[in-house]
Amino acid sequence: MGRIVILAVLLISTTASAQPVSFQLQGDVALGKKPMIEIRAVQSVTALRIDLDRDDGQHFTVQHASLAKGAAVRLAIGDGAAGKASYKGTLSGQLAGQKERWSEELIFDTLVRAPLKVTYDMEHLDLDKRVLQFKVSRPAGTAELTVIGDDGKEIGTGTATYAKEPADTWLPITWKQPAGTRVMMLKLRVVTADGLASNVELIPWSVSIDHEDVNFATDSAVVEASESSKLDSSVTKIAEVVKRSEKFMKMTLYVAGHTDTVGPNAKNRKLSLDRARAIAAYFRKQGVKLPIAFAGFGEEVLKVKTADSTDERRNRRADYVIGPAAGAPPFKGPYLKAKAEWKQLR
Repeated sequence: MGRIVILAVLLISTTASAQPVSFQLQGDVALGKKPMIEIRAVQSVTALRIDLDRDDGQHFTVQHASLAKGAAVRLAIGDGAAGKASYKGTLSGQLAGQKERWSEELIFDTLVRAPLKVTYDMEHLDLDKRVLQFKVSRPAGTAELTVIGDDGKEIGTGTATYAKEPADTWLPITWKQPAGTRVMMLKLRVVTADGLASNVELIPWSVSIDHEDVNFATDSAVVEASESSKLDSSVTKIAEVVKRSEKFMKMTLYVAGHTDTVGPNAKNRKLSLDRARAIAAYFRKQGVKLPIAFAGFGEEVLKVKTADSTDERRNRRADYVIGPAAGAPPFKGPYLKAKAEWKQLR
């Protein structure tokens, strides 16, 4: 019995005068397809049979009745299971008109490529501790991270090696960056245990505008003239952020309104929404050209925890946050639990 070794993930044609057939292996295929061997008859052959053992213990047999000289047939290998696989077995048959069978040993690798998906969420990103956790849809091998600051320059890097953790396991990667710098973008390259790679750009960047809160009259959403200077100061700070970062990304300004716990929750929700809308409208009137989204969280995201019906000035506030135009609003934790609806200022 002869021995034929087929290299993995390549299309290799094998011919020799002593062999009654030649073949090609298509061993690298997308998910939903099976690897294929194309067998071409150098001489007329009958009773073709492929017997294969896969490295996971599965056995496969493929048969074909006959091939005339010069004819070819494509035979599927395995069951199409995703991932790398190693096969060992035999290709055998009979020359037409002869009873004696010939046999060749086969050894080859295949790769069925499942879609590679890399995911993360804001709950698994800690910019202060410099830790990103992400998931991969296949067992992970390694990861590389490049960190870009809000001036568009690289400010840090990180690498990690994994022990083939199962798919959809939260995987950490850390990085270092100089003090006083702000992360705008994370460029993540992930390589799976079976050699697939994916590049993902994450934009966790956001800027919270430090400001003095507007005081509204009771049950009112009207910005009084005496309060306009506070908003004018915020307009200036917003413009500074836009000037620094607009060449690197498109941005949205988010205005989130809040109340204290005095009054019914439904009323406070509406009041906080109306006040956020009033602030957003003022910003637009004063020349802020960014898309502006606003939402009312009522008493559901308190800055200072209080009992119901408590008049607490620090809870009557608004957040002004600039974030990437693409993706979800840059809020997490209790903001997500409150499930407020963000509205676009028209």
